Amino acid sequence: MSWRTAPWRWALAVWTLGIWASRVRNAIADDDLDAAARTSAIVIAVAFVAGGAALAFTLWRPHQLHAIVVDLLVAAGIIRWSIRGPLILASDEWDAGFKVVHTGLWLVTVALSVMAWRELRSSHGSARHRH
Repeated sequence: MSWRTAPWRWALAVWTLGIWASRVRNAIADDDLDAAARTSAIVIAVAFVAGGAALAFTLWRPHQLHAIVVDLLVAAGIIRWSIRGPLILASDEWDAGFKVVHTGLWLVTVALSVMAWRELRSSHGSARHRH
């Protein structure tokens, strides 16, 4: 699939790879995390990197699992931010700048997820009507 036929899904794949690869790097370098917190952060981030890579792969080389990959990545991103976002905002642990940046990450992730999901559903609906 090209950027023209699946721009929102490509955007979600690139966004996911970028922010979660960055999280892996940050978790490894964060001396404030104990071993359990570091491991948890890395495992979650690597899972999202794998999801972003799987989405890019199924876009680049169309595969029957594409819709499942989109659905899983969209659901995981929205669920993760629906839990983590409010916890960040409610906590006194982080400063305003951290909260603003993470609110932006949250909003962009949810917006791209919704648009990618709608794009997928729209493409499936139009494909069915062509047969």
